[in-house]
Amino acid sequence: MNRSDVADRIGWWLLWALVFSIPWEKSVWAPGVGTISRTLGGLALAAGAAAALRRRSVRAPNLALALGAAFVAWSAATYFWSLDPGATAARAWTFVQLLAMCWLVWDQCRRPEQPAQLIEAYVGGALVVSLATLTRYVQGQQTNYRRYAAAGFDPNDLALTVALAIPLALYLAWRAQGWRAWLYRLALLPALAAILLAASRAALIAAFIAFLFTAFTWRKSDNAQRISGVALAGLLALGTVWLAPGASRERLATLPLELTQGTLHNRTHIWKAGLRALKRHPVRGVGAAAFPEAVRPALGVPPIPGHAYVAHSTFLSTLVEGGAIGFSLFTALLSALALFVWVMPPGERALWGVTLAVWAAGVSMLTWEHRKPTWLLFALIMSQWAFAFRPAKSV
Repeated sequence: MNRSDVADRIGWWLLWALVFSIPWEKSVWAPGVGTISRTLGGLALAAGAAAALRRRSVRAPNLALALGAAFVAWSAATYFWSLDPGATAARAWTFVQLLAMCWLVWDQCRRPEQPAQLIEAYVGGALVVSLATLTRYVQGQQTNYRRYAAAGFDPNDLALTVALAIPLALYLAWRAQGWRAWLYRLALLPALAAILLAASRAALIAAFIAFLFTAFTWRKSDNAQRISGVALAGLLALGTVWLAPGASRERLATLPLELTQGTLHNRTHIWKAGLRALKRHPVRGVGAAAFPEAVRPALGVPPIPGHAYVAHSTFLSTLVEGGAIGFSLFTALLSALALFVWVMPPGERALWGVTLAVWAAGVSMLTWEHRKPTWLLFALIMSQWAFAFRPAKSV
């Protein structure tokens, strides 16, 4: 094995470890260092860059990656007119790191089996954070009032992080045979329990959407895959009305009323304030991460010390903070990813189409444009697309 092969292998396993850590990164944090994924990300990027230098080549960027870079560049440019320049500078640096992670996944996934290996890593990480949530429930350690999540996590973020793993695990089970397929299915049991314990209404909708993968692959699935998919979806439904703790069921039961008559836990008031701010800065936006400052005149300061009003919607956040230009770039990025999904083989098309729908449903209520799971999802779609219509040796 030559040095280039060793560098590639080290870089790949560091990338695998990074993806594995993303679902539970907030639970492991060190002062002056940050989350474990930040450390692993730095090591993986350094190893990936070293490997690229040794082979004297990098993979040519794709359309979605280029659009992602344009969105990041525009977000950084908003510093010059931002209502909160300090927050914008910090967010721009976060976006640069996320784009680097996206490039790293794209550059490292050069063989057809590698995207599936990273999917396995994310599902494994989701299992870790789900078990951590269950442990806190058993110990009676509430995160919010009668809601549970792994240490360091907001219940809504935790629930969507885990919900994204549902179609990924179903896909792995669909591809696998024997005990491995059942291992992936069994990994979903603690995931479903964690979603119910977090009592996130948006994530519950996203979790039910995730089981559309079973419907879309029904004809090409064996009986075990069909029965297990239906059984797991039924278990989730049963959990909302019977199996989950009473407090979780009570909160989840308010979903229909909140959607039709409520304020979605005051989100509609925040959205209206954001739209008023957009009218004052329609083209260039208020600046990346400046949403809290933009709505301050209308909403004031949150009653909870140390908190700030955020958009609670990725789409509204990118629109208000980046204006029409930033939102157009973000929409173009999503459109390119949707096009990539469309040209994939049926199984992969079902996987990523459903996973994008899960993400879209969840981030409609969360500010996730600067979160690692979002950009990891984008990167995995790009990587799988590369093998959709051309042989591996040509990539």
